[in-house]
Amino acid sequence: MNQKIKIFTHDRIFHADDAMAAAVLRMAFRNVEVIRTRDQSILRAEADQPDSFFVDVGGVYDPARRMFDHHQPSGAGFRNPEEREWPYASAGLVWKEYGGDAVRAVLSVLNDREVGEIVRYIDDVVIKSIDAVDCGVRLRSAGPSLSKLFSSFNPSWYEKEEPDAFPLVMDLAQVLLTNFIKRYAGKVMARDRVRGAQRIMGGQVIVLDTCLPWATVVGDEMPDVRVAVYPVQTDDGKILQWQVRVAVNADMTLRLRLPESWAGLDGSSLAEASGESTAVFCHRSRHLAGALTKAGAMHLAEAALMVESERLAA
Repeated sequence: MNQKIKIFTHDRIFHADDAMAAAVLRMAFRNVEVIRTRDQSILRAEADQPDSFFVDVGGVYDPARRMFDHHQPSGAGFRNPEEREWPYASAGLVWKEYGGDAVRAVLSVLNDREVGEIVRYIDDVVIKSIDAVDCGVRLRSAGPSLSKLFSSFNPSWYEKEEPDAFPLVMDLAQVLLTNFIKRYAGKVMARDRVRGAQRIMGGQVIVLDTCLPWATVVGDEMPDVRVAVYPVQTDDGKILQWQVRVAVNADMTLRLRLPESWAGLDGSSLAEASGESTAVFCHRSRHLAGALTKAGAMHLAEAALMVESERLAA
C-alpha cells in the first residue's frame, strides 16, 4: 500500500505495544508520519480522517475508523474470550487488521494460506505477550522480554525525557518483526522440499541438497528419521562441509547420540576414531558432526547408526 498515513499515539513514556503497532503500520503502508500527542483538540480534529490512524489513544477500538485503543472501560477483547485470557492491546489490534499486509511487504511470494499461518504464528509467539504485559498480565520469562527491552529506552527517573527515543524503538520493532517473519516464512516455504527429500538407510537418514529448516517437519512427520545429512555452503554456493545432525522428537529429546568415542574430537583424532578420513569434527554433546565430503558424512551417519544398533542389542 502506497497511501501516506498519519499515526497518532501518546507522547512521553512509550511501551512495546504502541512501538510495535506503529512499526506494523509502517510495514503495511510504508509512508507514515508519527505524531505523539495527548492533546485532545488535535485528536478530535484528526479522528475519522481517512489518513489518520489512532494507536493506544482515542478511547475506541474500531478498525473501520482506524482506531486501535484498548484503554476504554470495555477494553478491546481477548484472544480467548471464554477464559478471558490473552487480552488485546494496540499491537495485537493493529496486527489483527494489518498483519497480513506487513507479512506480504516482507515476502510477496507467499500465498494466502502461508500468509495466514505466519500471521497467526507471529501473534502467538511475539505480539500476544507484548499485549499481555501492556494489559498488566505478569508473565514469566527466562530473560528480558521484548516489552522490557523496548521500555529500557525510556529515561529513568533521574534523566531528562529528551531526545525522544520512540523513532529508534519503532525502527527496532520493525527490524525484529521482519526477522521473525523471515525466519518462520523460511520454515513454511521449506516444508515440501523437506518432505520430498531422499531418505536412505532404511528411512533413518534424510539427505538434503541444501541447508533447510528441516527439524520441525522431521520431528512431527517422520518418526523413523534419526539423522539428517546436509551441506554447509557459502553465499556463492561453495560447499564447506557436509554435516550430520541428529533429529529430535517433538519434546526436543535426541533420537540418538553419535558415538561416545567421537565426542569433542576433530581432524585426525576424529578420523581415527570414526574410520572416516574426511571427518572434520564432532560436537562434545554428540548431536552434530561434519565431514569434508558428502560420502564422508554418509559414512559417519551409517557408522553412528551401526554403533547405536549394537548398543541397543547388547
